[in-house]
Amino acid sequence: MEKILEVKNLKKHFKLNSGWLSKPCYAKAVDEVSFDLYRGETLGLVGESGSGKSTTGRTILRLIEPTAGSVHYEGTDITQLAGQDLRSLRKNLQMVFQDPYAALNPRMTVGECITEPMLEHNMYSHNDAVDKACELLKDVGLDKSYYYRYPHEFSGGQKQRISMARSLAVAPKVLVADEPVSALDVSIQSQIINLFKDLQNEFGITYLFIAHDLSVVKYLSDRIAVMYLGEIVELCDKHELFENPRHPYTQALISAIPIPDPTVKTERILLQGDIPSPTAVPQGCRFSTRCRYCQPICLEQHPELEEIDGHSVRCHLHDRLEAKS
Repeated sequence: MEKILEVKNLKKHFKLNSGWLSKPCYAKAVDEVSFDLYRGETLGLVGESGSGKSTTGRTILRLIEPTAGSVHYEGTDITQLAGQDLRSLRKNLQMVFQDPYAALNPRMTVGECITEPMLEHNMYSHNDAVDKACELLKDVGLDKSYYYRYPHEFSGGQKQRISMARSLAVAPKVLVADEPVSALDVSIQSQIINLFKDLQNEFGITYLFIAHDLSVVKYLSDRIAVMYLGEIVELCDKHELFENPRHPYTQALISAIPIPDPTVKTERILLQGDIPSPTAVPQGCRFSTRCRYCQPICLEQHPELEEIDGHSVRCHLHDRLEAKS
């Protein structure tokens, strides 16, 4: 498969306020994250709140400037671009934000929200942009008569559809979806998820789909990357991940997925405590403070992300855990 996006050793460390005589303090929100995204696929990025998923997505698009690392889009390093070069590339890389209420300008009509990026990139004349906006509204399941209405007149699900239409306005090749259904009612979530699938089939878009709900990611994704405390701990094909999870954190996440059958008995793995602060990450394995298999080596040495037959995992004990399953 052809690579469209290549992320290497991406870091985003936020410097926190400190006193005059104290050492600088940094929150390691994203730390040495690397993965490839292939044309036409959907890569799911999952993990608890605070694991660095959203920061990863925003840093890839340079909505947040990276601390270190590189992001290559079709061979071009996005982190080295500036000015008009970066502006021209932005239309190929778009984002659907988590909160549709905050993502749309309340002072602009729906039509203005959708046509603005097309006009900014000089893709269409004004009349053609209006026609394209009406076409996009139809593509996301809305009536073209909504063009002249304002965002506050719509429900959350409709707002998210409008946000998707705006992201599609510049015909992007890669779309980063940052928990796009988490703020919606359950009855609406399935509609938006199916819309993502339909749009991918129609336009051939590549997705980086960020979520904390593994069942949603399993339905939509081709591969899944699991993040914990700023780094990827497991990455493989979705079927392989659910059939043979090798990291204890992934095993715990999968065990938390509800099964709609009261006769099926499953072992729930309960994680103790909360995810540690990114300002004070554990010295060895970052999951060691909550891992039920923790050994002395886990407290001393930080594990590397190892790949075995296309299945990458960051755990000192992954071969022994696999044997137990």
